[in-house]
Amino acid sequence: MDLLISFSLIQSTAFPPEPELDDFLRSLVSSPKEALTKISEMDDEAAELLHKMLSGYATLRKFYDLRDEDILATGTTSQLGSTARKVEAASSLMAVITSSDDNIRGGLYDEERGAVVSVDFLLALLGEALVFVNQTDYTITVSQIDILLKAIEDLETVGERVNSACTEFLQTVISSGQGLKGSSPMDLLRKSTSNISGTSSFSMVGSSMYASQLKQSMSSSGVLVKGNTKRGWDWRHGISASTTGRDLLRIMRLGLAKDLAKAYLLESDSRM
Repeated sequence: MDLLISFSLIQSTAFPPEPELDDFLRSLVSSPKEALTKISEMDDEAAELLHKMLSGYATLRKFYDLRDEDILATGTTSQLGSTARKVEAASSLMAVITSSDDNIRGGLYDEERGAVVSVDFLLALLGEALVFVNQTDYTITVSQIDILLKAIEDLETVGERVNSACTEFLQTVISSGQGLKGSSPMDLLRKSTSNISGTSSFSMVGSSMYASQLKQSMSSSGVLVKGNTKRGWDWRHGISASTTGRDLLRIMRLGLAKDLAKAYLLESDSRM
């Protein structure tokens, strides 16, 4: 699931793409209750573990599906208007961010909290949230502002080891989105994980066994071909290739401060 989330974030789209989903993964994502019930008949403990690990990936995939619904003919629609769909997409993304932030609550890393989504993805997930911050056509809720501000504060106070892992992965995501000359997303991913091997849960992505399998799948599906991916939006279009993790957090803080001010004014007006 870490691998699937990492490649989804690197390409800022659901991976594998809908046409490339095998029947088993499709059933897990679209009808998890039914699929996990069948698994529990063979191995109840395995079904429980898979249910926990699946939730983060499935929720992130839901975010991308909602975002791209207008431009992708997937055969399924949410039957929501664009604004309502954006609201639901934001809710899904906030749930993933909350999970990714679980292990560093209060700025202290604690693996025992058992977060479903790796903390290494947190900066990239906050990048995805940029499109919901300080917008004229969408008003972020106070509870969502609180989620984002807590995640930012935790990242800025957590130890250097975790912060470096988050930064390395963010740079991989940004480099892939900017279409820079040189490495493919797979090469960039291996480079980032080689620098943090053994320092975080994300280091397992450097495994040659997993990497070779995913690289073959990505190549056959065309995910590695830049420019072919259709998206409802791409948060990386609003930044430059040189944007750092610190830059991203500053942009987020400024935008959230404005959103919090708007929320305060709206509340004050409603009382008058």
